[in-house]
Order: sequence, then structure tokens, then C-alpha cells
Amino acid sequence: MESLPPPTFASGSLYIAGFTQARAPHVALLIPKDARIGDLVHIRIDRATSPTWQYQHRAQKISGDMFLSSLLKIHDNSEGQITVDQLKAAASVVPAPNNDTFGECGPWVLKVVEYLDKEGLLTLKNAAALVDEFNTLATSSRGFARRDRFPNVAVSENCV
Repeated sequence: MESLPPPTFASGSLYIAGFTQARAPHVALLIPKDARIGDLVHIRIDRATSPTWQYQHRAQKISGDMFLSSLLKIHDNSEGQITVDQLKAAASVVPAPNNDTFGECGPWVLKVVEYLDKEGLLTLKNAAALVDEFNTLATSSRGFARRDRFPNVAVSENCV
């Protein structure tokens, strides 16, 4: 039986999502439609189509996903909703790195968050502290990488 989302989880809000991997978490941005599914933007390498990072928008399973282990809320929909189209537009402005270096997803996500801040869609208080906050959450959330656990949810102190 899957665990339920905590009270800090809110559909329509914007989250930095952490996916547990062996070396370090994969990082993306997610707007949940509900506790089961949401819209994800991220960069990834698919060697079948490109040797370098590529931007992707896709539907993302939330509840029951074995690798999605952490969600850091960086903008609550009660502060004014960021639409999926606005998120996709911001993500498409930030170029994906033209390399295949491991770990580029986190810096790319931060650039998208900085762009959203510049556009007035959210308020980023401290970028370096946001990175540390996410890394701490993601590291402590490895045990949530199970099909029967809802991802670990926290609310950022560095973004509104």
C-alpha cells in the first residue's frame, strides 16, 4: 500500500524533484496535477537521439514511482499559479549544456528557477542556499525511493 502525500504537498505548486541514482540525484522541475501525476521539465541524455543533454517535457508519475524520492516546494499555487506553459517557456529559454558531463541537470534547473525569478513568477531569496537545501533534502530522502512511499516533501525557505 502506497503512503499518502503529506499536508505540505499541493497540486499545482512548483517543486524541484530529486530522483535517486547511484552517484547523485537527477534534478528536475515538477508541477503536479494531483498526487499521481504531474508535468516534468528536465534535461537528459538519450544516446539513441543525441550524445549531449537535451531538454524534455513529459508526464511524470509521482505516487508509486520508485526513483522519485524528494520534492522541494519552491512556489505554492496560493501565491499565484505558475502554469505548465509558463514553466515550459522558461525551461526552453535556458539552453541545455552542449556536453555529456554528469551532473549538469542541477545547475540547469537552478538557471530555470533564476529565470522564473527574473520574470516575477516566483521569488528566489538565495540561490546558493536553495542548492544546499535541495541537496540536503535529496541526500536524506534515499529511503523514499520505493514504490510504496510517497516522495519526501519539504517547503523551501529560499524560494516563494
